[in-house]
Amino acid sequence: RAGVASTSTALASKPFAIVVDAEIQPDRIDEFLDLIEKDAVGSRAEPGCLRFDVHQSQDNPNKFMFYEVYKDADAVAFHKEQPHFALWTNFKESGGVVSSVSYKLDGIFMSD
Repeated sequence: RAGVASTSTALASKPFAIVVDAEIQPDRIDEFLDLIEKDAVGSRAEPGCLRFDVHQSQDNPNKFMFYEVYKDADAVAFHKEQPHFALWTNFKESGGVVSSVSYKLDGIFMSD
């Protein structure tokens, strides 16, 4: 059973990645770009945030993907309590997105 405990501990401390696939309302792109920059900069300053990248589709200028990596699940919980995270949440709640899907991932083979 010692192996099970160490495995659970190892899983709990794995890097936690989130990929968000979002389509933004065309008339709200400027507002979105302003808030997502604030969210990205604020997130990168968090002690448990290892990466926060925002990408725009080459095929559809209203589609974006965020790639976020956190030290562990506790760092994600901390992130969700921050005011810059609320900017994104409030934007979604106000109808600023056409769609938004989040994928939660465990880091397995990752670069530094």
